[in-house]
Amino acid sequence: MHPPDWMRIVTGLSAFVYLPFYVVLVFALLTGQHWIQLPSVVYATMIVTLTGVVVFGVEFFGEPATRTQNPAKFLAFNLPYVLVLLVRMREPAPFTRRF
Repeated sequence: MHPPDWMRIVTGLSAFVYLPFYVVLVFALLTGQHWIQLPSVVYATMIVTLTGVVVFGVEFFGEPATRTQNPAKFLAFNLPYVLVLLVRMREPAPFTRRF
């Protein structure tokens, strides 16, 4: 495949910007650090936005060669962790209260 330039940028963001944040996010979530709340909401919002671009821009309206065979599977892998993260971080002190 020869992806369009915008898809290369999205993939590059995922590999070089999000990957270091994953390490920080996992550390903060495992140790219960409250300072991760705002960065995690920003991160989850960015992921939702980029997933929306890919799903609606490529999967539903893109060229047949770039579409996935199963958009529901694509969403099943990408949305749950983002939604859980947004739900967990919706109020102050996310680690001192029940889910």
